[in-house]
Amino acid sequence: PCIACRSRFDWRTDQFQFEEVNMFIELVRLKHGDSDLDELIRIHQEPSVSRFLSTSDNYFKYVTGTEGGDYYKIIVDGILVGGIHSEIDSNTVSLSICVDEKHRCLGIAEKSLQKFFSLLPSAVKTIEVYIEETNIPSILLFQKLGFQTSGKEQELIKYCKLL
Repeated sequence: PCIACRSRFDWRTDQFQFEEVNMFIELVRLKHGDSDLDELIRIHQEPSVSRFLSTSDNYFKYVTGTEGGDYYKIIVDGILVGGIHSEIDSNTVSLSICVDEKHRCLGIAEKSLQKFFSLLPSAVKTIEVYIEETNIPSILLFQKLGFQTSGKEQELIKYCKLL
């Protein structure tokens, strides 16, 4: 189980209050024809996700049928809340993550990524992620996880972490 903090602003005291939330997080590899596909499509179509992470009609067919590529469902306490898409090329893994907007600000992305990193093969030496420069929550998340800026391509900033 993981412990995250749920915060809320108390207007009477002008302070944030934090409440610990216990979570059991599972990463489950998505398979072709998975019954959770409609829910994942819904999550990916949320404006707060699709603004930064575009997916085509064939996206999930691609991520379940590409060698070296995987999509892991993020399941918290039995509820599908998002996913991690990864592609491994020799010693580098590229990834993206999305979390349903109803389940954000609970530490799910951070804990899920930490769990994902622990599952990587020992041959992987670098993790990279491309983040749109206006996606401040993702930039802060990956910086918190030890990623460093390593370049920029148009409006995307490349972050890397050496293992």
